[in-house]
Parts: sequence; structure tokens; C-alpha cells
Amino acid sequence: MENLSRASFGFAHAADSRQGEPMSFTLRLAHPTDLARFLPLFRAYQHHYAMLTDASEAKTRAFLGRLLDQPKRGWVLLAEAEGHVIGFATGFVTVSGVIAEDLLHLGDLYVAPDWRHRGVATALIQQIKAEARTRGLALVRWLSRRENSELNTWYASLGASRSEFDLFLLPTHDAAS
Repeated sequence: MENLSRASFGFAHAADSRQGEPMSFTLRLAHPTDLARFLPLFRAYQHHYAMLTDASEAKTRAFLGRLLDQPKRGWVLLAEAEGHVIGFATGFVTVSGVIAEDLLHLGDLYVAPDWRHRGVATALIQQIKAEARTRGLALVRWLSRRENSELNTWYASLGASRSEFDLFLLPTHDAAS
């Protein structure tokens, strides 16, 4: 498959009940100039997980800017339709000493509510996997909340397997600082 950094890929999916025509969207790697276009959707994603983050817009903008400026470290994949960003996935290159390989951590996956259950998330994950393979990464991993059984069942339907590991978080600063 051609490297995503040089191409966009189009997808057509189930008929839109409003128009009776196929829904179509494209996927492409984001560029630094795209930040303002997808930041509102990224903030909606953060709001969806508000119990996990209190990241400000400025902090989020700086984080995404660094990611977009360092494509060897990771990337943002955008789903677009009708001139709007309708979904995204972020991938971060990392390592595993256990398997002694570089791998991709799928950090974020989000689709606008009006576009869910229309194949966008599936296409995003498939393309993240393809891009990781193109870059020589043998594994894509991600985290999901245990209580999100519908989403976790969907992940399994894609061929992903559950890990036997628990996630631990250790802040590097005191809560008071």
C-alpha cells in the first residue's frame, strides 16, 4: 500500500438515511496547517473523557503542534467529509523491551457523533495499522476502559486481542504542585 503521507484514500459506506446516497469520506495524514481545523473535534473528544483530563486548549494545541511537527515520533490521521473533519486517530511510535521492537501506540480515536456506526472508526484503525506496517512497526496497541464493553467487543471484532496487563499511572509531580 502506498504510504499515507503521499496519498488520501476515499471510502464509501452505508446509505445516509437523510439523503439515500452513499456516505463518503477520505482519510489522510494531518499537516501542521490542519491544527485549527481538527482542534475543535479533539477538544470534543477531551470533553467526552473529562473525568480523565483537565488539559486546557492551549496545552492541547501545544501538544498536537509538537506531534504534527515531529512525524517520526507519531502522527494524526484525519477523516474528512463534506469539507469537515469528522474523525481522527493519533499514533505514537514507542518501544517494547518485552518483544524487543518498536511499535505504535494508538493514543486517541474519535468520530463525531453524527458519523458513528458508518465505518469511519474502522477505516481509521485499518489505515493506522497500514501506516504502522509501512513504517516497519509490527504491532499496534491501545488502551480502552474495561467498562466500555460495546467498544471493546468491536475492537475484538477487528482482530485485536486483549492484553493480560494492567495499566499503572505514576505522576512525576506531587498533586499539590
